[in-house]
Amino acid sequence: MTPRRCLTGAIVAALLASPAAAQRSVVPFATGAIVEQRVRLAGEVERVGGMLLGAGVTVVMNDWLSLSGKLASGTLSARTTGAESRSLAEGAVTVILVPDHWIALDAGTVVRTMQTSLATQRWIELRTGAELGLDIIDDVLRGTVHLSIAPSVSVSGHRSPDLALGAGTGLEYSAGRLRASLGYALERYDFPSEGGSARLEQRSVLTARVGWRVR
Repeated sequence: MTPRRCLTGAIVAALLASPAAAQRSVVPFATGAIVEQRVRLAGEVERVGGMLLGAGVTVVMNDWLSLSGKLASGTLSARTTGAESRSLAEGAVTVILVPDHWIALDAGTVVRTMQTSLATQRWIELRTGAELGLDIIDDVLRGTVHLSIAPSVSVSGHRSPDLALGAGTGLEYSAGRLRASLGYALERYDFPSEGGSARLEQRSVLTARVGWRVR
């Protein structure tokens, strides 16, 4: 079974396992993201970029617990000489704890598959983080800052990175049943030296999300 099918099954199983009576709201959403990926090796930088389109759902169990899952895919085109275009598919399952209105803690799994004409590379991450939020307009507009770390990252064809960090900021808008957000995130992966050359990968992602509360 492919990682994408495993992830889809995990999302469905988790949602089905949630007691209907405990679900305060269900928010399906669509996403669009502009992604740029940079790889630095032996002083050379390769860049690819493009758009990912996806969909997902967030289930709010109660005031302090939510579960979110999403799938997205697209094509990243070469932007430097020597870079190779690739198709990208990724998915994530995240558990979110909200101990207070101004902070949220999250933990989950990200599965990513990148395929070129020559090879397929798979990433599996275990990621955890924290988000700080501040209301700009009460119950309507909210600003957020997010920090994350991936203590476990598996990359086919490479040794696991020594360090995997992420940071981001965003705006969230709520009006009636509408839920919308715009966010920017930067992820960095420092791989151990191989043959005397250290490998550094960096992803920047600008994401727009629109959802509708149906329950």
